[in-house]
Amino acid sequence: MNKMLRKALLGGAALAVMTTGAAADELATLKAQLAALQTQVDQIQAQPAQVAPNGLGSISYDRGLGSNTWGATPAQEVANTNSDNGFTVAITPTADLPAPVAEITVYGYVAAHIAYDFDESHGDANSFSSSTVGNGGGDHISLTAKQSRFGIKSKIDTSIGQIRTQIEGDFLSGGRQGSTLFRARHLVGHWDMTPNWTFTAGQTWFTAALLPIGVSTVDFAGALLTYSRTPQFRLTYADGPLTWAVAIENPTFDTSTNMPNIASFLQYDIAGGHQFIITGEVADWDPSKYTDDNGRCYDTDDGDFDYTSEAACDNGGHFDWVNNDVVQGRDQLGWAIQAGANFNLADVATLTAGVGYGEGLLTKKFVFEDGFTDINANGDPLEAIAFLVGLSFGLSETTTFNAQFSYVEALEDQPLGGPWFDRTDPKDRVYKVHANVLWQPVKQMRMGWEVIWAQSHFQESGDTEDGVRATFGTWFFF
Repeated sequence: MNKMLRKALLGGAALAVMTTGAAADELATLKAQLAALQTQVDQIQAQPAQVAPNGLGSISYDRGLGSNTWGATPAQEVANTNSDNGFTVAITPTADLPAPVAEITVYGYVAAHIAYDFDESHGDANSFSSSTVGNGGGDHISLTAKQSRFGIKSKIDTSIGQIRTQIEGDFLSGGRQGSTLFRARHLVGHWDMTPNWTFTAGQTWFTAALLPIGVSTVDFAGALLTYSRTPQFRLTYADGPLTWAVAIENPTFDTSTNMPNIASFLQYDIAGGHQFIITGEVADWDPSKYTDDNGRCYDTDDGDFDYTSEAACDNGGHFDWVNNDVVQGRDQLGWAIQAGANFNLADVATLTAGVGYGEGLLTKKFVFEDGFTDINANGDPLEAIAFLVGLSFGLSETTTFNAQFSYVEALEDQPLGGPWFDRTDPKDRVYKVHANVLWQPVKQMRMGWEVIWAQSHFQESGDTEDGVRATFGTWFFF
C-alpha cells in the first residue's frame, strides 16, 4: 500500500512539473509576439505622414457656411446673411490635415412680400419711376415671392493659392406679371495669388459701389444711391484694415464702344467698427449711343426709328422731341466719384452716410430711379449729385430698427421726351425715406415691417408727385 501511494505522489509531481513548463513556454511566446508588434508600431510611427491619393479622404456635412463666409455683403443685405445659414460639405484628405482643403456650400432663402401702394403700383421691387402727376392710378395691393434666392459657394486650396467660386440667383427677372424666371446675380471666381493679392473674374458687385454704406431694408429696392452687378476683371490688394481694388468692367453702353469702364475703390476699416470708403469710375461716353436700346436713330422724315446713320442721329447726336431738332454730341467721358462712412456709436447704433457726384455715369449706373436721363440738353453727360444718411440700432437681441433718407438731383436741364423715358417731362430730383423694424427670433426666419415714402419733382412743369408704400416681408433661410 505504501509503495502504491509513493508511486502516485511521484507521478503527480512529474505531471505538475510538465504542466508548469508548458505554461512557461506559452508565456514566453506571447511576450515575444508583443515585442515584435511593438517594434512594428514604432517603425510605422517613425515614418513620415503619407498624403492620401486623390479622391480619398474624409467627408463631413455641417449646418452653416463653414469657412465660405468670404465675399462682400452690401449693408442693405446684411440681415439676409449669417454664418448659420446653408449646408456645407467639407473634404479633408487625411487625419494629419484637420482643416478641410475643399468646401462646397448651398445656401439661400424663400422670401414672400405683401405691399400696399397708396397711389399706384410700384412693382415687385419698389420703384417710383412710373409716378406721373395726376395719373389717377389709385391704391394697389400686390404679393410676390420673387426675392427668393439660391446660391452655391466653393473654395479649394491648391498649390498656387486658394480658389473660390460663387453662383447665385433670384427670380426678379422682370418680364410679364407673375413671371418667376431665374435671374443670375453672381457668377464669379476668385484666385488668391498671394496672401495680399486676389484676382477676380466674372459677374459680381460694381467695383465702385458703396457696398458698406446704408441700412437693411425690407423691400428689395433700397436707397436711391445704390448698386448692382456687372461682368468684370478685378485685382484686389488687402493688408490689414486697408483694401484697394481696380477693375475693368462691362461698358455702360456695351453695344457701341470699344473701351471698358475703369473702376476702383479704397476702403479703410478702423478698430471699433468704423469704416471709410472712396470709389471712382470712368466710362467712354460715345454720343452715338444716345438712341434707343437697340441702337436705332429717330427719323424725322417718317417719325419712326430706323437702323440708319442717315436719319436724325447723323454724326452722333440725339433728337429733341419737344423742339423737333437734332442736338449733336461729342466724344467724351462719363464719370462718377463716391464716398461714404460708417460710425459705430458705442455698439448701440450705427450711423451711415454716403455721397455721389458725377457726369452721366451717376444717374445711368448708381442711382436706383428711372425718370432721369444720362445726358443734358446739350447732349453732354448729365451732371448730378446724390446722397444718403441712415441709422440702425437694436431694440432687443432679436429686433432692430432702421431708418434711411436718400436724395438725387440733376444739376442740369435734360432733353424733353424721347426713347429714354416714357414722358416728356423728366425728373430733376427725388427724395426717398425708408423706416422699418426687422425681427429675427431664430436664425432660420426673419420678418420685417416697412414704410417707404418718396417725392418726385419734374423739370418742365415744376410739379411734384408723392408715393407711399407699406410692406411686410418674411424670409425662411435654409
